[in-house]
Amino acid sequence: MTRAHSWSLAVLCAAGLVAVALTQGGGAAEEPAEGAAAGQKPASTTREQPRRLTPQEQLLARQQAQLERIKAMEAERNPAVAGRLEDDEIPTTEAEWKKRLSPEQYLVARQKGTERAFTGRYWNTKTAGTYRCIGCGEPLFTSGEKFDSGCGWPSFYAPVDGREGSRIEEHLDTSLFMVRTEVTCRRCGAHLGHVFNDGPPPTGLRYCINSASIILDDEMMPDDAKQAVAGDDEKPAGEQEPK
Repeated sequence: MTRAHSWSLAVLCAAGLVAVALTQGGGAAEEPAEGAAAGQKPASTTREQPRRLTPQEQLLARQQAQLERIKAMEAERNPAVAGRLEDDEIPTTEAEWKKRLSPEQYLVARQKGTERAFTGRYWNTKTAGTYRCIGCGEPLFTSGEKFDSGCGWPSFYAPVDGREGSRIEEHLDTSLFMVRTEVTCRRCGAHLGHVFNDGPPPTGLRYCINSASIILDDEMMPDDAKQAVAGDDEKPAGEQEPK
């Protein structure tokens, strides 16, 4: 091949490369796309897909929805589910209690029964909030003092207002050939459970409470409950609501 032929071939190859570049890149003189000037990034044409819930999250969501439906149905029958009752709203007869409480709640709260271990609604609940009395709506315990005792019932190391508070009462219980300390709501007398001396610090106590005797208010956080209880206790004796 002569030098002239080599040069002609080189020129033809270069021209072909330029043509390909112009075809693919649009050439140096091509106008920038609208919106791409001044360093702007072109808008994305794809929509971000929402993250799919994991199977565990789906199960928790279904359980929460079910609890909300149950709570709504209970509130229609028993106003204490929605909040603390006024004194004149608390039932005074067993017939009224039976209308407000479910059969299990009545058996436990009014007849001092005990639900089976690991079956109650709150035995393994870790949701933050305040546990109210199922009978009168009084704040009794909070999630801040709740702990996993492994016994199968909701367990707390102290009531909402402390060991020597005024929200619960303790009674000697010698039923079932045992000697125990029964815990009841001071305001309406509902049976809650028992207290034992095998809890964690700082009290060393375990308030073993039936789920049927309490209702979780997840809108009233522990600190709010303590402030509300402290505010009631600080009122002059003449201004306190009768218990």
